[in-house]
Amino acid sequence: MHRARPVPSRRHRSSRLDIMAQTPGSPAAGESHAENMRVLQIEKFIDSSGAIAGGVGRYVRTLTELLKSQGHSVLNFGCAGRAGPAGMPKYFDFTATRNPLALLKLIHNRQAAACLDKFLQANPVDVAHVHNIYHHLTPSIFPVLARHGVGVVMTVHDYRLACPTKFFLRRSGVCTRCLGNKFWHAASPRCAGAGGVALAVESWCNSLLGRYGRFVDTFLCPTEYMCDVLRRTGLAREQISLLPNPVEFPRESPQEVSAGGYVLFAGRVSPEKSPEMMIEIARRLPQARIIIAGDGPVWPQLREQLDKSPLDNVTLPGHVGSAEMALLYAGASAVVITSRWMENSPAVMLEALAQARPIIAPSHPPLREWITDGVTGRLFPPGDAEQLARVVGELLDDATQARRLGQAGRELVLARHDSDKILQAIERFYERATQRCALR
Repeated sequence: MHRARPVPSRRHRSSRLDIMAQTPGSPAAGESHAENMRVLQIEKFIDSSGAIAGGVGRYVRTLTELLKSQGHSVLNFGCAGRAGPAGMPKYFDFTATRNPLALLKLIHNRQAAACLDKFLQANPVDVAHVHNIYHHLTPSIFPVLARHGVGVVMTVHDYRLACPTKFFLRRSGVCTRCLGNKFWHAASPRCAGAGGVALAVESWCNSLLGRYGRFVDTFLCPTEYMCDVLRRTGLAREQISLLPNPVEFPRESPQEVSAGGYVLFAGRVSPEKSPEMMIEIARRLPQARIIIAGDGPVWPQLREQLDKSPLDNVTLPGHVGSAEMALLYAGASAVVITSRWMENSPAVMLEALAQARPIIAPSHPPLREWITDGVTGRLFPPGDAEQLARVVGELLDDATQARRLGQAGRELVLARHDSDKILQAIERFYERATQRCALR
């Protein structure tokens, strides 16, 4: 049986705390901020309020606040739901159609290009910061940005440029077979099957035509692992830069972890995140209180499972707003990441570390860039519920260890995710993108 071989990634070392020093184009210490720019944030979906959902949404909101604090203007563009906002391309759910002609939108969305052209005529900008556009907005928007003289920077949030299904995951676990542009593996019955054919064709077309590399000035990667992945897609090394994601830190110093708290899962309740492992923890540790905060496609299954076999120590609050989420972090004895896929820079992890909550995470290469077992958190073998339950039990029984890990994790995030340094680095990337675009 083929065994996936993850891309090599260096383990965390104390000398890596100052990642900004390793980022090409980063500003020197004490350097001033850039002159005011008009920035367009582009993400695949914007709801009727103009908000962007999920971890990417939190990234965009945090970055937007940082940019506005320095006088930059920020606009949003993305697919709209039924309720708007007006002037945006309609959201296309490619999973709901089998029409071959409709599936061409996976590769080129003419409506998105036309809407962006009209948007830029009314709202000229200096630079576009692109996020997850892939098979919704598609690279069809890049020539439009070029015609309007807009520089392009892209933050890489997942593995979509290297893996058609974006997760490096198949039914048996982690899989990196598609690395090196071997996209046909996505159509394997062990991966996405027939549904992966369209995704593989899309990835192959984009790679063959260089639709990302020709237009994006800099790809910003929050982990060394992601940098390694992109290098193996054929993108030029000088286009790839390491830059941590911005983090919103609590205004007040977080309270210490206290004994008797609960164990928290937070985020999208979906298959790749394996939230069912939290139910297994609850069964193995009946004394532990478990909160699964969030919603998603697996939530009804968890609810049904608990209705059939009730567990008094499990709470499923569903979707939780940002204010309530902050309170949940504050009362947690530990925050658990159960993901089967190799999350790149999960917002939940960064938020929990900022709150000095100890993190328990699967020992995937990207997460090990933050979590060193017994130093800045705890690790367990991915998918191993027995080992996860053991680690959870150890932390619940040892509040001193939990406090020590939480504080060490917070210090790591404070050093690595310094907002001012990140903002100055992003401004420098924006300036470089606009200058290079003007020369084309």
